Order: sequence, then structure tokens, then C-alpha cells
Amino acid sequence: MSQSVLLINPFVERMHLELSYAENFRPPLGLAYCAAVLREHGHRVTIVDALVQGIRFPKLKRILLREKPDVVGISTYSPTRYECFRTAKVVKETLGPSCTVVTGGPHVSAVPDDTLREVPHVDYVVRGEGEYGLLELIEALAADGDPRDVQNVSGRHKGEIFHAPDRPNIQDLDALPMPARDLLPMRSYGTRMPSTMHRCTTVLTSRGCPARCTFCTRDWFSRETRFHSPESMCDEVESVVKNYGIRGFIFQDDTFTLNKRRILAFCEEIQRRKLDIKWLATTRVDCIKADLLKEMKKAGCEVLTFGAESMNPETLRWLKKGFNVDQVREGVAMAKAAGLIVRCSYLIGIGNESEEDVKRSVRLARELEVSKLKANVGLSVYPGTPLYQMAIDAGALPADYSYARGYENPDNRYGNNETPRWYTPHVSPERLLQLRRETEVNILFTRPSLKVVGHRARKFASRLRRHPGETIRHVAQFAGTVMKGSRLRTRSDSERVDDQAPAIGA
Repeated sequence: MSQSVLLINPFVERMHLELSYAENFRPPLGLAYCAAVLREHGHRVTIVDALVQGIRFPKLKRILLREKPDVVGISTYSPTRYECFRTAKVVKETLGPSCTVVTGGPHVSAVPDDTLREVPHVDYVVRGEGEYGLLELIEALAADGDPRDVQNVSGRHKGEIFHAPDRPNIQDLDALPMPARDLLPMRSYGTRMPSTMHRCTTVLTSRGCPARCTFCTRDWFSRETRFHSPESMCDEVESVVKNYGIRGFIFQDDTFTLNKRRILAFCEEIQRRKLDIKWLATTRVDCIKADLLKEMKKAGCEVLTFGAESMNPETLRWLKKGFNVDQVREGVAMAKAAGLIVRCSYLIGIGNESEEDVKRSVRLARELEVSKLKANVGLSVYPGTPLYQMAIDAGALPADYSYARGYENPDNRYGNNETPRWYTPHVSPERLLQLRRETEVNILFTRPSLKVVGHRARKFASRLRRHPGETIRHVAQFAGTVMKGSRLRTRSDSERVDDQAPAIGA
């Protein structure tokens, strides 16, 4: 029986403002994949990307009353979980109990019991990969079947919470239909290619990650790696170029170059088809080779991002990254030699770091001379990760800690106590924020190449054109703090929020 399904990417006020200014809205590919599978099996599907379209609850209620869906699916992540749970409440209050509310995504997959226990407006949780779990749940409900028989589903039955057995991971990713981008407001997504500032979009070409990083949700979500074929990758890219005129791509894989042979074949296929595209990817410093980077550059790769995470050997071991500081240096140098724009993200103030450890890591990170160096202060403790269990074992989090409790409190929202944060006990969060600001100042003045200078100029011009007031305010803050010599800017709202997050170890 055909069902009417409405999939929602919830609106989050602060995230909407941040992404609008940064021009970094990206399509919710997870929802688009689920929509494609549901539609392939005859169900009527609508996607509401409330985040990019700025759809607040009053307008969402009108959409719900117009569509009258049988099932509403909500994508849920830890930093946005409060808004997701409030969205579920709005759906139930608007449509009544006859509408089934299903949540999916990394957060609820990690803590389905906590979600169902604390949020009565959520009927079911689809854990892990959602495409076929959601499909079978919808079809079971339509046929008056038993949801407890649907793998990967958690829910309630006669007042008791149940968890059906896990579902095997999807092995043949090429068998999945392409994500239903036609159901998304593709013109509203403002991500820009750093090298050209042309509009770009996202593509996911693999699933899973074999690394064992202590802070990453992949440890419980899926460490089994599976890949789209090079031909399938190019088919999707070609489809986006043809249907939307977009020639810039961000490959969202956790480690894009994990399978070297696949990426070499992909680069060859791009050139064989004469696809005129530019793209960027994220990978690990120990998963690249000079010949691979050369072929990637020839095939249109412009930017490579590394998760360096730290320039302290002890911290890298604590994080279980599986590479060392020398490999970070070598990987960055190799990518720069291939002519790529290189970006790095890393963490400061974690584990047992002293202030001297943090300063040394900051100094060595600056010496990489990359085009963008993003320093994150402390670690967010996401549910289901090794770090989460470490926090409980250390007594820093209570064993019955709830990520859902208090979701109705309007003070609990994205950017405000979104997750507990683990800081080193040896340096205050205030001092760590100051060190981060000093890092941001220094990276701007670290002998950038002409290509990087051009990128920054184009980005500044684009922001000034689209957000003149906000851009001028940031420039004024930056100029004032640079003249003081030590601070990038006065404390922003987001930094105040960071200070308010529940601190572990501070």
C-alpha cells in the first residue's frame, strides 16, 4: 500500500545563521537516499529542508496540514537533537497520533533507548543505515504488521521499548538509486568551491571507516567500508552537471583515498568522459601517495583536507589516530607539491595536555603553512563513541547521563550545551580560546601562496556582497584585535556558548 511520507531536516536558528554567512549549506544526502528508495517502491515522498529554507514551526505546521503525511521522518544529529525532538512534538501536536514519527541518524542510532524513553513524540527509531529499515517499517505499518520484525528498528510495544536485531550493512552501494536531489531546493544550497568560488554540491561515494579514533561515531555506526564503483561515481557527477549545471563537488567520504585503485580508476574515468569539474575531498595523511595526488589534480581535484587532529605525539596516541606527527608533515608537503590547496583541522586542550603542549602543537601546526587551519577547543563527547565510555569510566559523566532529557527547555539548543565537552584539566577553557584566536591570526599571515590569497579575496568579496553588515562587523573586530597583538576578535556568541557547554576535566 502506497504511503505518504514527509522527510524533515529540522530548522536550527543558530546553525541557519552560521551556514548562511559561511555560504556552506549542503544537501541532506541521507534523507535524499531514503527518499529515492521509498519512491522507487511506490511511496509518495516529500522532503522539507527546513534548515536551508528557514522554515520555522509556524510554517512547518502549515506544510504538515497541507501534506497530511502518514509518516514523518526526522534526521537527527547530536548537536541539533533538541530541535529535532521539538520538531517531533510539533508534528504530533499538529497531526495527532495517527501520524507516525520516525527518527534516524547518528545520534538516535547510538542512543535509541534514551530517545524513546525521554521523547514520547518519537514512535520509532531506525538505527544505522536508514534506507531499507525505513522502507520496511513503513510497509509493515501499512500492512498492520509487527514493527518488531523489522531489522534496525527500535520502538515501543505495549508500553515497553523494543530493539529489533541489527540489519547487515548494504554491500552493493551501486544498487542504491541516486539520491533524490530533485526533491531538494538545489538552488538554495550555497556551498562554494574554494579555488573558484563557483557553486558546488556534495556526493557520498563510500560508507564506513576502519579507523578507531576515540571521538568518532564511526566506531559504532559502521567501520565496515563499502564503495561505489568509479563508473557509478562518474554517473552521479555527470547527472548533477546535466540536471543542475553544477561543476563543483565536495566528496563527503570519511577517507576518500582509502582505496587507492578505486580513486585512480575514478580519475581516469573523469578524464575519459572529459568531465570539466573541480572538486575537493577529505582524507588521512597516511592514505595518500604522490602518484595518486598527481592523478587527482589532473582530474580536477583542487582542495584536500586532512584531519591532523594534533601535533603532539602523545595526544595522537590518546586519540588512536594511527599516524604520527612526521606523517602529518609529509602528507601536507606531498599534497602541496602536487599543487593542491591544503586544509587541516586539529584539536587543542584535550587529553592530558599542558599549556606548553598546546603551544607546541599550535606552533608546529602553523609551520605546516596550509591555506586553512581550523583549531577546535576540547572534544565533544558524542554518544556511543569510545570517548563516551571513557568519560563514564572516569566518572566525568554519570552512567545514566541522558542526551534527550530537557529537550523542551528553550535554553537547550544548537550551540548551547549541545554536548558535553572534554577539556584538559591543566588549561582553562578561556585560555584555550585565546590560544585558538592567536592561531587564527597567525595562519592568516603565514606566507600564503598567490592561489590562497586569491581564494581569500574571492571569499571576502562574496561575503561582502551577500552579507555586508555581518562582514563589516567581522572585519572591524578582526582589525581591532590584530592591533592589540594577541586576540583575533572579542569573544563571539559562539565562544560564549562553548564556555557554557558542560566541561569535563576542566
